[in-house]
Amino acid sequence: MKNYVARAALGIFFYSALLGMVPTWASGQITRLSQIQPGERISRRLIAQNSLAARVQAPRPPATLSPDIVWVQCPVEAQALGATCGRLPVPLDRRHPEGEKVRIYFEIYLHSNPGSAQSAIVPNMGGPSLTTTGSRAFWLGLFAPNLDVHDLLLIDDRGRGMSGLLVCRELQHGAGSSIDQEAADCAAQLGDDDSLYSTGDVAFDVDAVRAELGYDKLDYYGGSYGAMDASAYATRFGEHLRSMILDSPGGPPQLVPFVQTYSNAAVPREVRLDCLRSPTCSVDHPNPDAELDRVIRAVRRKPVLGYAQDANGNVIPVDFNEVVLNSIATNPNGAYLDTGELLAAAESLRRGDVLPLLRLGAEGFMPLLTDYGDPAFLSVGAYAATACVDSEMPYEWSSPPQIRLMQYADAVSDLPPDYFAPFSKAASTTEQTLPDRACLFWEEPSPPTPVIPRGATYPNVPTLAFNSDIDTAVSTELAVQTVNLFPNSTLLIVKDAMHEPVESNACAAGIATQFIETLTVGDTSCTQSPETVWPALGRFPLFARDARPAEVDPAGGNEIDVGERKVVTVAVVTAIDALKRTTIGSGNGVGLRAGTFQTSYGTSGQTTTLTDCVFAKDITVNGTLTWETDFSFVTDLTVSGTGTAGGTLLVEGTWEAPGPVGNFKVSGTLGGRQVAVLVPEG
Repeated sequence: MKNYVARAALGIFFYSALLGMVPTWASGQITRLSQIQPGERISRRLIAQNSLAARVQAPRPPATLSPDIVWVQCPVEAQALGATCGRLPVPLDRRHPEGEKVRIYFEIYLHSNPGSAQSAIVPNMGGPSLTTTGSRAFWLGLFAPNLDVHDLLLIDDRGRGMSGLLVCRELQHGAGSSIDQEAADCAAQLGDDDSLYSTGDVAFDVDAVRAELGYDKLDYYGGSYGAMDASAYATRFGEHLRSMILDSPGGPPQLVPFVQTYSNAAVPREVRLDCLRSPTCSVDHPNPDAELDRVIRAVRRKPVLGYAQDANGNVIPVDFNEVVLNSIATNPNGAYLDTGELLAAAESLRRGDVLPLLRLGAEGFMPLLTDYGDPAFLSVGAYAATACVDSEMPYEWSSPPQIRLMQYADAVSDLPPDYFAPFSKAASTTEQTLPDRACLFWEEPSPPTPVIPRGATYPNVPTLAFNSDIDTAVSTELAVQTVNLFPNSTLLIVKDAMHEPVESNACAAGIATQFIETLTVGDTSCTQSPETVWPALGRFPLFARDARPAEVDPAGGNEIDVGERKVVTVAVVTAIDALKRTTIGSGNGVGLRAGTFQTSYGTSGQTTTLTDCVFAKDITVNGTLTWETDFSFVTDLTVSGTGTAGGTLLVEGTWEAPGPVGNFKVSGTLGGRQVAVLVPEG
């Protein structure tokens, strides 16, 4: 659930970049959907399937002309997509309906067929901090198959996006002296209003917009913490739901102290499945659980200190301790990039090569005290104002902060030593890893509106839920607890999917949009095998001799020996290593041990140029690779260095493509000998 740890909640698409999801994270900076380049993975196949152009239409009158709605000019992007936009003033505090108002902003995208809409689709990707309308192009692409007879209604939750945006400058941009000070400062800015942004309040806002627009039924999509919004709405206004889709669902079972234990417990499964599904990783790491335990113990006993460069080439001081390992394992970078390299980096550490592990720390660990970018896209103030009052905390809100600190420490002390296994209790209860700790200095002037009303029942509405079998943000064990609250529900476990499968996986997206059409689950066979096997890594060779040799291509006329076949493997991995970094950074960065790469983006994909890149110390690689939106991969490489006779290579294949993992076909010459070998694509 995006509220577990800062990076998942505040930084990760969220978990950042969610990309494969939206939004994406690149070295602690947020990338907006409109800025995502074609070379980034987010929903390439969804965009290909669901053309936005087919949905652009001239604005038409909304379903009602309520005098309470203030119709406004849409933002330029929304105008281009055919939106009708408005604001509905609602009480900030419903106990005082004549008091201060917050204007809830919404956008309507009308269905294309004649007649009235069957319903309005209302999506929310969670946070609780993200704008909904700011990802309008994504929602239009995702739900394009449904927009013939359903309207799309985008609503920014209070405090987010264009609905009374909460901007706490120090908390948003990491300008304070500590996360405690920043949280206290933000709460002080809000004063008596700082408990008026609960998910329960959001449910009333959504229904107010629904009622004023004249919709009888909603199809509610809730991703991650957005499923909390859906639960709050369902238990109050279930009669107005036509269907619900819960995607990596956060829900009431997560609103308890120390829920991080579920994320920790899911890490061994995440690391194991990610590695064993990769032909490159599995051959070198047949027992991932034991290796994971070994590296956790190693960095707990002796943290790894040093400097490394992040995905943009910035030099970062790294203290790779158990807290850092906990954070990157429970909040994987991009498409499980750091998870897929963790075991190989741990083995390098065991052999005395610390650089791969330090680089994972530089790329994947984001401290709470950091710059979260534009609050209009992701408001950290809104995150605190919602998450801190929604959840049950291991301290009393009526106590002053210093007493809360002692109550928190007592609650931690009472936990069993292995409560957060496989990680230690100490590493799992710092301010960096546990949001309960980050809320200590919030205030609660008045009791917030509860997420679920006392004595509420869950409606018998068709409900379809999705979860990934390697998700640590909302583990399967937690998703099951939320989904079981809904009497007419089905949970689908999608293999190797990212957090929020519907937003990043064509299989899940197709099932979800078909469910909205028919209110039946239909064929789910595509969930039984990974749509994409994410690239992992078996080893970081210090020298070419330490690499696995490429396999001889039986269809070619290979002439190179085992030594040069190892060089081919290093050359291919050098190119892929740069390509991976383009998916979590700006596209311009550095090689593992030396060299640089630069990326340009076009309408059909990306081109990345490698200059003197070094992955193994005795091999230098230059050349250009292209990665197209159809997942095709081609690179021309020049290979030199003391570990090879040198030459040129042509590498052809696909990368991160749907379906089983294939092989790169490598041709060319090394030392004047013909090359015809194969290297796994994953």
